[in-house]
Amino acid sequence: MSKQIVCTTITKSHLAYARTLAETLLEYNPDAELYVLLADRLDDAFDPEIEPFKLIQLEALPDQNLIERMKFYYTPFEFCCALRGLLHQYVFETLNAERWIFLDSDVMVCHSLDAIFDQLSDVSILLSPHAETPVEIEYAAHEACFLNAGMYNGGFLGLRRTEETYRFINWWKERLIHYGFSDLSIADPRGLFVDQLWLNFVPLYFRDFKLLLHPGTNIGHWNFYDRQFEYDGNGSIQVNQQPLLFIHFSGWNLSNPYQISKYSLLPYEEQIDSPWGKMATQYREKLLKNGYEVTSQLPYAFGTFQDGSSIDWISRRGYYDELKRGITGEDSPFDRAAYFQSQSYWIDSIPLLTEKLHQANQTIHQLHAQVEQIQTSLQETIAQQQLTIEQQQQTIEQQQQTIEQQQLTIEQQQQQICEKDGMLDQIHLRLQAIENSKFWQFRNLWWKLRRSLGQTDTLAQ
Repeated sequence: MSKQIVCTTITKSHLAYARTLAETLLEYNPDAELYVLLADRLDDAFDPEIEPFKLIQLEALPDQNLIERMKFYYTPFEFCCALRGLLHQYVFETLNAERWIFLDSDVMVCHSLDAIFDQLSDVSILLSPHAETPVEIEYAAHEACFLNAGMYNGGFLGLRRTEETYRFINWWKERLIHYGFSDLSIADPRGLFVDQLWLNFVPLYFRDFKLLLHPGTNIGHWNFYDRQFEYDGNGSIQVNQQPLLFIHFSGWNLSNPYQISKYSLLPYEEQIDSPWGKMATQYREKLLKNGYEVTSQLPYAFGTFQDGSSIDWISRRGYYDELKRGITGEDSPFDRAAYFQSQSYWIDSIPLLTEKLHQANQTIHQLHAQVEQIQTSLQETIAQQQLTIEQQQQTIEQQQQTIEQQQLTIEQQQQQICEKDGMLDQIHLRLQAIENSKFWQFRNLWWKLRRSLGQTDTLAQ
């Protein structure tokens, strides 16, 4: 039996996601192999030999001159998406795979994927639609997002080794090399959205395709509204009475695991004890176990010039526009920080400046949120300290009252002792007076006389 091939793309910062994808894939599909294309430079950040996946480095791909340019004019997100055509070409030509699927790295596999590979037995291209049922009119903005971002989700793609597939790969690859930008991110009216929007053409240009309509596949904020989750008799999660195959955690955040996605326009509210809460908690635990806190901080190799200064969107788009006009430059763009930082790119940069303003506003909002959190934390700390001080003051007051009571008791006891000392003094004085009296002296002589006569015992009897 041939291996089931699954592939994905990541930067180093998403290493924990790739590990988790590989871990969950192999848990339910022991005959599968995950191939990870690193849209980054390794820089000895990890050892590929001990990872649960097979690493493909950029140097293994064709068209190295184009890739060198793509490193600069694409952002990390765009670069990861733009390389997908080249990745599928590599799987087709180098791995000679018969059937394979692409999964985004932020996917958690929950079941055998045989049902998906079986669908690829008689079709060239398998697409995953964002939605299968309409929403109510008040939520139509959710559907409008698909008009901008694409009818099909690029986080899944299934392919079979056919001539139709090879034509598709070459067509898609060329468009992603040159037009794989995320224009939506910077309000560019051209309206490109990385690899995903181009998939809208597949039903028109390539007729040998099929839609992946299994309700347990590619669960994300785009289709969560028409998925019913429940547990079967074995405690496994079912989706619309079908097994849950894989979840796509697009726009999901570890710090708020019960929020479906930051991108969602629908009012999802999930609780910790819901099936989503269970899945999100498991995913979070796996990411942390796979080194998320360390790997998420790994730097992107193509994010700075050689002098260490950051490459902004304006420089990236400016370089691309120069290439389109035939201006290439003799040196690598990574060596030309001063040049790009001195250019205005005014006409082409208006949407980019809008994005910069948007990013600045986001930063301001984040800073405001941090200030509010700090203020709230300080208020809580001050309130707690005030409560502690009040409790300590109450304790001190109680102790003072106890001391005062003890002092009063001591004074009373001292007074009683003085009174008793006075009484004893009076008794001593009386006894002394008695002893000094003539009667007492006569009595003592009388007793001495009696003892001398031996009458004491008789008297005692």
